[in-house]
Amino acid sequence: MGHQRLGSFDGNRSKCLLVSLPFLVEQSAFDLTTWSVLIAIGSLLFLPSAPYWGRYSDTQGPKRVVVQSLIGVVVSFFLLYLCTLLSNDSAQLSACLIGAVIARIIYGLTASGMVPACQHWATLICGPENRLQAITIISVGLSTGRLIGPLIAVAALKLSPYAALMIMVALPLLALTIIALQPLPELDPNKVKTPTTLPWIPSKNFLPYLTSAIALCIGVALLQYSFTPLIHSITDWSASQVSDVIGILLSIGATCTLTVQLLVVKSHRMTPMKMYRLGALMFLVGFLLFLAPSIWFYGIAMAIMAGGAALIVPAYTSEATNQQHDAPGTVAGYIAMSHTIGYGLASLLAYTATMNPHYPVYIGIGSSLLIVGIAERLIKQSTNKPPNCS
Repeated sequence: MGHQRLGSFDGNRSKCLLVSLPFLVEQSAFDLTTWSVLIAIGSLLFLPSAPYWGRYSDTQGPKRVVVQSLIGVVVSFFLLYLCTLLSNDSAQLSACLIGAVIARIIYGLTASGMVPACQHWATLICGPENRLQAITIISVGLSTGRLIGPLIAVAALKLSPYAALMIMVALPLLALTIIALQPLPELDPNKVKTPTTLPWIPSKNFLPYLTSAIALCIGVALLQYSFTPLIHSITDWSASQVSDVIGILLSIGATCTLTVQLLVVKSHRMTPMKMYRLGALMFLVGFLLFLAPSIWFYGIAMAIMAGGAALIVPAYTSEATNQQHDAPGTVAGYIAMSHTIGYGLASLLAYTATMNPHYPVYIGIGSSLLIVGIAERLIKQSTNKPPNCS
């Protein structure tokens, strides 16, 4: 399906950029701090733009949003490639830096619509009664992209330090071709006006699910930031060896995520609330295992934690969409905004890894306990809810 391939591309783009980052720092005039700021600019713009594109998808259809997202990615990465390539000319450095900032602004304002629109598109194809299946299709695509993205980038970087950037120009062009062959999803004319009445700020009904999304992203992102000091705390390995282990851990996480999504979520073996509870417990156990001073335990911990996250994300996405089932794009935009907030908070807390390698793990344990508490409260509320008598 076209929307599943798009999900794979969406999971691919960030991994390609992160894997190529050491080479870009080495080859361009931009140092690591500058690149971090550039990446952050694009990510932070997801906050206002993801909810906007979600609402736009509900009223105008997801295909337009996906097309503009892909065009935005092509333009932004091509501009970023040019600015990086020309930055070593001191006379053009300032212009290149401004161009790189503009490229990331374009990316943040356009690419933010990809996931909400793809989820909306998948829901239209699968039908509202198969909402969880639709969400899972996009999640599987994202996981596939996260799994193969680093592999593509590593292979490409052997050809050129800029190859990964060019791949991120070529892939969305390919995706645009796929989109052109897809029929335009039909919207219910009786419902397209509903999203315009929704507030820009989510109502309190969404709070448990959006809080779970923020807590999960804080835990996952903060753990990734702390991998290097964590491994150094129990080994005397070189930077190259540590880098290899981090790659293995990320691959374990991506593989387990994809496996759980295919074998458990997509097969409808569990209800969303059961997935919520089990996923939260697995997420907690995974973080607890990261306290063990063993690299082997890290692999087991990563597998359990990633499996838990694979259950939690479609669970809270499905339950949140149930709160406003006639506006799936808007709800997906809310969730994308929450994910961005979580990643942003994690970047602010990343300094804790320099104080103690285990501090990020402790924060992750706190985040997972919060998700466990939310899951238990929601299950209790659903159990105590009076039956609907007509």
